[in-house]
Amino acid sequence: MTRSKDEQKDLFKTKFVPGKQGSGMLFEEKFVVDDDLVECLGITFENDEKRREDFLEKLREKLKDPEFRKIKGFPIGEDEDILALSDPPYYTACPNPFVEDFIKHYGKPYDPDVSYSKEPFASDVSEGKNDPIYNAHSYHTKVPHKAIMHYILHYTEPGDIVFDGFCGTGMTGIAAQLCDDQRTLAALGYTLKSNGELFNENGKSIGRRGCRRAILNDLSPAATLITAGYNLTRFPESFSKLATDLLNKFNRKYGWMYQTKDTKSGDTCNIDFVVWSEVFSCPHCSGELEFWTLAYDTSSGKIIDNPICPHCSAEVSKRDLLRRTTKYYDKAVGATRTKQILKPVEIRYRHSGTKKKKLPDENDLQVLTKVEKMMDEIDYPTDLMMFTPEGEEWGDLYRGYHEGISRAHDFHLIRQLVAFSILWNSAEDLPSEETKRLWRFTLQGIVVSFTRRNRFLKNAYSQVNRALSGTLYIGSTVSEPSPTYVLTGKLKRFKKAIPTSERGNVVTTQTLASVLVPDNSVDYVFIDPPFGDNLPYAELNFLWEAWLRVFTKAAEDAVVSGTQDKSLAIYTMMMTACLEKVYRLLKPGRWVTIEFHNSKNAVWTAIQEALGKAGFIIADIRVLDKGMLTKKQLNANAVNKDLVISAYKPNGGLEERFKLMASTEEGVWDFVRTHLKQLPVFVSTNGMAEMIPERQSHLLFDRMVAFHVQRGTTVPLSAAEFYAGLEQRFPPRDGMYFLPDQAAEYDKKRMTVKEMLQLQLFVSDEASAIQWLKQQITKKPQTAGDLKPKFMQEIGGWQKNEKMLELDVLLEQNFLRYSGKGDVPSQIHSYLSSNFKELRNLEKDDPALNAKAKDRWYVPDPNKAGDLEKLRERVLMREFEEYRESKQKRLKMFRLEAVRAGFKKAWQERDYVTIITVARKIPENVLQEDAKLLMWYDQAITRSGEDA
Repeated sequence: MTRSKDEQKDLFKTKFVPGKQGSGMLFEEKFVVDDDLVECLGITFENDEKRREDFLEKLREKLKDPEFRKIKGFPIGEDEDILALSDPPYYTACPNPFVEDFIKHYGKPYDPDVSYSKEPFASDVSEGKNDPIYNAHSYHTKVPHKAIMHYILHYTEPGDIVFDGFCGTGMTGIAAQLCDDQRTLAALGYTLKSNGELFNENGKSIGRRGCRRAILNDLSPAATLITAGYNLTRFPESFSKLATDLLNKFNRKYGWMYQTKDTKSGDTCNIDFVVWSEVFSCPHCSGELEFWTLAYDTSSGKIIDNPICPHCSAEVSKRDLLRRTTKYYDKAVGATRTKQILKPVEIRYRHSGTKKKKLPDENDLQVLTKVEKMMDEIDYPTDLMMFTPEGEEWGDLYRGYHEGISRAHDFHLIRQLVAFSILWNSAEDLPSEETKRLWRFTLQGIVVSFTRRNRFLKNAYSQVNRALSGTLYIGSTVSEPSPTYVLTGKLKRFKKAIPTSERGNVVTTQTLASVLVPDNSVDYVFIDPPFGDNLPYAELNFLWEAWLRVFTKAAEDAVVSGTQDKSLAIYTMMMTACLEKVYRLLKPGRWVTIEFHNSKNAVWTAIQEALGKAGFIIADIRVLDKGMLTKKQLNANAVNKDLVISAYKPNGGLEERFKLMASTEEGVWDFVRTHLKQLPVFVSTNGMAEMIPERQSHLLFDRMVAFHVQRGTTVPLSAAEFYAGLEQRFPPRDGMYFLPDQAAEYDKKRMTVKEMLQLQLFVSDEASAIQWLKQQITKKPQTAGDLKPKFMQEIGGWQKNEKMLELDVLLEQNFLRYSGKGDVPSQIHSYLSSNFKELRNLEKDDPALNAKAKDRWYVPDPNKAGDLEKLRERVLMREFEEYRESKQKRLKMFRLEAVRAGFKKAWQERDYVTIITVARKIPENVLQEDAKLLMWYDQAITRSGEDA
């Protein structure tokens, strides 16, 4: 929802006020907010400032309540600092007590009689990051808002409420707003009809145009300030002018800080940036080595690997160099401290429009001395990093190059610190609290440029925000850009990059697990949660938050962290608590989309385990930008792309029926029917039909088992009984199962494509080997000799703890072989008659057919597979008993399928002790990476009351 430029301009007016003392002006022009009556949550106010004052007073009273401050994830900060950032009811830098009022005003109460039915969004999504909105403010992780729009349009209707509990920069809120923006919808490739319905390029209806409303939460005050800036800005163009005026005022008074003399003309010129270098000592002769001169190749912009010491001619490497430090008295903290020595080595400036460079001269050094004397006059944060005592390693991102960096201000060079502090505190010159908050939002986006984290990169487009993402890395060459260099372009882009908002979203700051959202009140959830030890957000955001004076409650950060003593098990527990909250607040039958990125299988398994524990049922998994997930990414230590998990909260009908039919065959098939309704019916890519993994028999069985186990009931059917029942009740198509009406739809769409795109399977253990063999002999029944060479090629990635099985064993325990006697099985007969002309129209016991079919392995008919499964189960249980009785504390080699079978049997018998005992003999990494084992183990721990 946008305002015209004229409407934006009208939000401010100017008036003349007496000039400030010392300015030399009798009067000066001042901007003031020019607001009319405003309505907020059904209440009318004289103007927007009155609205803010009213809700701010309510928030102030709330902050006095000790119970309110006990809410999990309540940030660390004083009341006045929290209030200074907040703009209630839309945004609070603490738990937002007005969220429930927002839902009451805008939401639609859950009505079980209102029909809602959506398949998971199963189309490929590819939206790039080269977008002004996406690039307006840096953050550690972001999903492009245009990518999120596809999901919101699919799952919701205009006016619905969307929730993002790990909102980061608030892209979900932007996406919700822009669902009403015709230009953005067209950019997504959608065609808009006059009735508001949207169609994709294939003519399929994908949703309706119209703004959705978002509840946006994050644990980090830095993140929610960014979110508020993106989502609650009413006048980006007007603010851009105000901010430019502030920059001009800075330059009029302090521009000398970033000026230099041209080497030829002596003219005063504006600096673009200054390059600083660390100073080291040679490990051989102790001579002083300026890193820039020693190792930086100015022509290529690369570091020389083994430079030569100019003092002793010894070859040195960077890791052997000794950092030079100096003692100094830090007045801000009242202590003598140590800091690393850096020197300015090159100045880039402009003279009459021409870019030039020079070595720092005496005048430049005098400017730095003059700036240093200003330190006593400015206000800046000196907080201990992560509140850790000085001299100790303060977090997971601490490295050797952080020597002497124990406090927030240690990350800044002196001139950086002085300039940024002046800019930060100039917010007081702005006409409203809203514009002050926007100024902080703007500066927060470029604070990295004013720290030693800003690396000098010779070949970069600019020297702004050149930090190494996801780290607190400090290089040996630092780029110190001027405020004008950093801010001029950013402020020009601001009006285009920040959407104009009608403030239809709310922002809250706390842990998702305690968010103040009522049960069954949200229509859709999109989350991009933290993943294991990928990023320690509290550390990465600390410097931002030091300037805000409000900090993340790191104890509630759902991460794997060595310094915080948070293991994968603790991470899983915290994620489960968050997802349980998501489950409660989501309306029954509605969807959650989880974006995932992590290269560790254990974290991938933990997320799925947490989803299941919370009560969700996974319906689809795919790559965010390249379509369907391969089996390798699902199972074999290769989760290296952005994945999207689509899961749903079962509707009340299924849960109520299951209470009556738990552990019965009727309950199984009721679940399967309900689950099949939620799955995609037909997906195509490049003119080929895709296999939908969730419709395959083994995954339907896994989901059914998990549904029972997570609800504490026994599983009434064996795998063979389940597969036979599937075949009897649900029409099979291309190795997948459908409801009757879905099968008809699939058949119709299947006729529009020529081929079936098979899943790419990677053999890493017994289960995947069985699936690979099934795929091979379903397509072509063949002998063990035919299979052997291909099988040997596939098993190179077999897991080291998994017992390697011979091909003959796998075949004998899972498939059937035609002996050459009697009728040729239909599975083999069908293949031979289709591929060999001479074998067509022969009787099933024809000698020629018998000879060609002899010794070929084939997939048994599900109705006749029971005996084979019983035989296999007896073998597996014998092996499991060996593991149970083994005196070994840790099993080095074992058969995972035997452990799974044993756990399933023990669960049926409620023998939780056996599950726990054997689980503790399995290597921790194997247990954490196997979703089935982890499910049985966690549930056994829960049911037995033992401590994991």
